[in-house]
Amino acid sequence: MKRLFILVLLACVALGGTLAYRKWKAPKGFEILETAKAEKASIRDVLVATGMIKPQVGAQIKIGARATGTIVEMRVRVGDRVRKGDLIAVIDDREIQKALVTDRAALEAARKTLEEVERTYPERIREAEARRRLARITWERETALIREDYTTREAVDRARSELDAAEAVLQRLRDEFETQKAIALARIQEAEARLKQDEIRWSYTRITAPIDGVVMEVTGQEGETVVTGLQVANLVTVMDPTRLEMQIYVDETDVGRVVPGQSVEYSVDTYPEHTFFGTVEKIYPQPVVRENIVYYLAIVKIPEKDALQLRPEMTTYCRVVLTQKDDVLSVPNSAVKFEAGKQVVYVVEEAGAVAKKEVQLGIRGEDRTEILSGLREGQVVATKFVPPAKGPRGS
Repeated sequence: MKRLFILVLLACVALGGTLAYRKWKAPKGFEILETAKAEKASIRDVLVATGMIKPQVGAQIKIGARATGTIVEMRVRVGDRVRKGDLIAVIDDREIQKALVTDRAALEAARKTLEEVERTYPERIREAEARRRLARITWERETALIREDYTTREAVDRARSELDAAEAVLQRLRDEFETQKAIALARIQEAEARLKQDEIRWSYTRITAPIDGVVMEVTGQEGETVVTGLQVANLVTVMDPTRLEMQIYVDETDVGRVVPGQSVEYSVDTYPEHTFFGTVEKIYPQPVVRENIVYYLAIVKIPEKDALQLRPEMTTYCRVVLTQKDDVLSVPNSAVKFEAGKQVVYVVEEAGAVAKKEVQLGIRGEDRTEILSGLREGQVVATKFVPPAKGPRGS
């Protein structure tokens, strides 16, 4: 009885295998056009996007004028190279020069006043001190004489009055000295402050380059009048061409897959055969809306050697490497089909038989897809075929 049960069980297994084979076996008329082997390879999951070359923050500066007046010199043109500190433009400074002459004269007068005070008052104080000493000696002598009745009370009182007067004069001179010196010092400080302020105003008439770079735009011309107000009047724009970055427009549906540190390959129309390389440094949180589509900017810093070949506002064609796996089992993308809710491949067996196999996929790269299960290395799969009574199918 036990033996009979085993035989029945084996028969059921064989029948199930036969039915399964028939279920997955390709029908007659199934024509294979192209095949490939399941083999190990490197696969990259790449996000394709467009970007734009932009100056880095601080690499492009609009240089304005803070002085009101007429432009008497414009020393640069578009395309000129400038160094930090180079004179770019000059604004009429005649009124400020007059103010500077007045300021310097006032400062010189204040200094001379201080010198006069420091020269005359000490001498007058020394004279007053001498008169006080003499008055004290006289008073002390008269006080001693009156004890012996050798002088009069009127003489003693007169000597005391002269001593008090001498002390009052001395104290007044000392107070005046401190007051006049303080006044002179205050006038010097005031004159120095006014001179410094006008020197700053004069410096505003000299427009200099704040960075090394190239003149990108000139909006002021000689003879034009610059009027400053709440906003600085822009005259020249200078950019450092070695400090560029690329801004990649990442769709909101993909931004969660892009992170700092990912590799980027990109090209531009002017060098279609050349590929530039970079790394995602950051992703700006502020969204950018273009044609009703929300994007986020992924920033890629451009090395100086590449920046010298590129220009701001160039369009870039980018491929962000989201994931890369090396030495994994894979097949060409065209071999993977989605049928009846399942991922399948058509395996070409010996003697030309074709069987459909369900597979579990990993990452999908630019041209190959990772196979996690369902295939063995070396198996042949159909990448292009003609099913019965249908047109060609493939990738």
